[in-house]
Amino acid sequence: MTRRVRHLVSPLSTLATRSLLPVAVGLALASAGCSSDPATEDANARAGDITAPETWGDIKLTGAVTIAAGVTVDIAPGANITCGEGSRIFVSGTLRARAAAKHAKISCPQWAGLLVKEGGKLDLEGLDLENARVGVGLDVQSAESRFVDGSIVGSFNPIVVSPGTKLTVERVKASAPEKVGDTEVSISEIHGTLIAKRLDYDARANEGLSVKKGGELVLEDSTVKGENGLDMVSTYAAKSLEISYSTFSGSHCGIHIEGVDAFEIDHVTSEGNIFGITIYGSGAGPNVVRASNFSGTSAWLDFQGDNGPITFDGVYTSGKEIMLGGPVPSIQNTPAAPLPDAKPR
Repeated sequence: MTRRVRHLVSPLSTLATRSLLPVAVGLALASAGCSSDPATEDANARAGDITAPETWGDIKLTGAVTIAAGVTVDIAPGANITCGEGSRIFVSGTLRARAAAKHAKISCPQWAGLLVKEGGKLDLEGLDLENARVGVGLDVQSAESRFVDGSIVGSFNPIVVSPGTKLTVERVKASAPEKVGDTEVSISEIHGTLIAKRLDYDARANEGLSVKKGGELVLEDSTVKGENGLDMVSTYAAKSLEISYSTFSGSHCGIHIEGVDAFEIDHVTSEGNIFGITIYGSGAGPNVVRASNFSGTSAWLDFQGDNGPITFDGVYTSGKEIMLGGPVPSIQNTPAAPLPDAKPR
């Protein structure tokens, strides 16, 4: 079977060798040399370097903002932050919010997003991001960060995790833009470690979460869906993939594995896709799929390439299987009906 070519090179595929969005960094440096007339400066406007702690309420970002190393900026509960086109927030210090009870938001027609630089971190609860090119992006050598009880809506790259960094998201809603360019594909890229719990991700007609070389993904109690989408979760030379109690639908492949050292899939349902799961290469493992449901209009399983030992244990399947790779997986204890608890708890 010939597999269609997709997203082999993404807009952020060079993260392993250079910093996140270098063009954006250059623009920020250029804008740092500009100054405004203090007499006409808006007290609610923000641009340039933030060198002392402050709290943001209803402010407007008028350019690139950099939170300096050692500085904490708090976003107040209920804050409504707007911005001009091209605005961005670089975090070399800490950006913090405690707004789960009364969400804060950054809502702009078009902006670059949150970019965490070396030594910086996010500690965000209850923040809603709208229309950011990169929703939450961790650059190399950024500190471990968290984003919980929030949303990343209409983002071209909702989540980007660079090598050696770690991001935890929990109870987060994320989505791709409703429209992207004819030659563009929205995608979230994991080159480091992403721990995602109760993530509701709408990829629309795009890619979902893609785990790149050396990356690790732990996905629990989550829903990843598309509408004529590509792959909802994929791996390419990844270190590990762990998925439990999650569902995948509306895509080319619910789960696509094309290189991973080890994977564990437990209590997962992949249905309403062309392929339930495709496995095109895996390592020594352990590699196991258990207590799950897989179906596909073309095949529930497309198995190709060189793989390590793989076990399907207690997995309900509907549709044909394509077995062109090796060694052939062990398929045992197949139930006669779909498992009702293979979904978010």
